[in-house]
Amino acid sequence: MTKAVDDDYPADEVARAWLVKMRGEDAEALRDEFDAWLQASTEHREAYRRAEKRMAALAILKTSQRHGTTHAEARRGRMRGWFPWGAAATALALLIIAIGAAGAPFPGQPGDGATAFAAEPLETQRGEIRTFRLVDGSRATLDTDSRLDVAFSHGERSVRLVRGRVRLSVAPGDVPLRIEAGHGGATANDAEIDLSLAASGRVVASLRRGAAEVRADANVGQTMPLKAGTALAYGPGSRLEPVAASAAVIQPDWTEGWAEYRSIKLGALVAEANRYAAVPIVIDDTDIAAREVSGRFHISQTDAFADRIAILFDLAVERRADGNHLRRR
Repeated sequence: MTKAVDDDYPADEVARAWLVKMRGEDAEALRDEFDAWLQASTEHREAYRRAEKRMAALAILKTSQRHGTTHAEARRGRMRGWFPWGAAATALALLIIAIGAAGAPFPGQPGDGATAFAAEPLETQRGEIRTFRLVDGSRATLDTDSRLDVAFSHGERSVRLVRGRVRLSVAPGDVPLRIEAGHGGATANDAEIDLSLAASGRVVASLRRGAAEVRADANVGQTMPLKAGTALAYGPGSRLEPVAASAAVIQPDWTEGWAEYRSIKLGALVAEANRYAAVPIVIDDTDIAAREVSGRFHISQTDAFADRIAILFDLAVERRADGNHLRRR
């Protein structure tokens, strides 16, 4: 059961009201009152994080084809139904604040310490490509099986790519967005930047527009400017190095599930497609896996992708319980 605030209003209800109000025109004027309520108790902070998590789920701007436009319309319908309720609940929140919600600082932090208002991780499951809107107006598109931790405060905008790939459309702000990935990271403001983090710890950053700087080590070393249309890579213990455009390490259309290669081994291309696959594609023949392939492929649609590869190489697709096997006819 949800504990009541001041024995009258549930904390979750007040948190939802604050979530709506702090995204409105009066957000700055209410900032001190919101801070006081948020810092008043652990229960308040947990309630607000739950509300943020629900908002993140509702605020999807784009999904993969797997989820389709019908699902997007349904989500928009739920949002329209929720916001009028949230606006009405704001009056309850303001009443509680007016009564006098005093607060203590976060445990382990000084009284004037910064408060993270967007600390929920953003995650996608296998096969998903989703775009989330951040509290500052920026957008983060996550590739399949990716995670981005978000921590915003009054004087800092910060995110950390924990795994996978992200495209960040960074809104202009008083301070740049600090992006951590692997042992290093980047900073950007009013820009669009892609970052991928491999299991090996290698990070590739590619700038699509605006300006950004990249650092291979978050604690030492110099930053290197990243120009639009170029990419830089670094790994554990390595320096920054330019990435040739022909390598196509970060695909421009990956947010739609597409990949385009001038030349790639079929086995490597299938491995890319399998990142989205509920049922993997399997190549048992090493000679087939070593064949070169080029073109533009919708790799997030793995069944259709397997059928297209079979046609290109005159192969058969054998669907088994352990995967879709590509084999010679």
